[in-house]
Amino acid sequence: MERPDRASNKDFYDTEREQDRARFVREPSKLHTAELLVPWVTSCLREGDTVLDIAGGSGSYASAIVRTAPVSVVGVDISESMIRQRFEDPLLEDNVVGDMEALPFRDGVFDAVMFVAALHHVPQPLRALQEARRVLRPGGRLFALEPSSFRSSRRGVRPVPGMAHEFALSASWLAEQIRAAGFDVEQVQMRNLAVRALSRLARRSSARLFRIGDAIDAVLRHVPGLDRFAETALIHAVRHE
Repeated sequence: MERPDRASNKDFYDTEREQDRARFVREPSKLHTAELLVPWVTSCLREGDTVLDIAGGSGSYASAIVRTAPVSVVGVDISESMIRQRFEDPLLEDNVVGDMEALPFRDGVFDAVMFVAALHHVPQPLRALQEARRVLRPGGRLFALEPSSFRSSRRGVRPVPGMAHEFALSASWLAEQIRAAGFDVEQVQMRNLAVRALSRLARRSSARLFRIGDAIDAVLRHVPGLDRFAETALIHAVRHE
């Protein structure tokens, strides 16, 4: 039987995001995510590496990565619309429709995998993480950038009311799931702490708002215990040999 979250994900991105890539050059939050993600990922890659962009949508972040580093990115997404949009980019030549819980690739063929705002779309990310480990070579790297909810329990995820394809999870719990899938977690960065409060004060989101938030975060991250209130987690892990 088809899971409601999987069907909802496919339907949402096939119908509601027909012009998905336009958001990534317009929305301040998407631009800021790229500013965090691209240098973080590319600093750990080597020339010629092949990266699998899992549930990578229309490929805007992948596009930025291949334009920054001499690597290639393969895309997989459950939505046919997202895959069509990826093929519009001449540097994103390898893309396939597929489920992140059953990746259509052989074992050990990628140097790195990345999940960008993807794992919170499944009620239990362990299967997707195990699949990511399977297609990675020994020593390959995993990058996960996900929203983090300080209200979520360390024991699991909670459904987001009215959104069948979204679940809230905490960074600490996600890191535990990554370890359970067979990875060594090397780094957990918590970002977008101040912007949670600033967005309530500002009339609208802007690039300036995120820059101010980053400056405040540089101070706040030294205060013990505050990290758990940050909105975004960046987790870097390595597959066991």
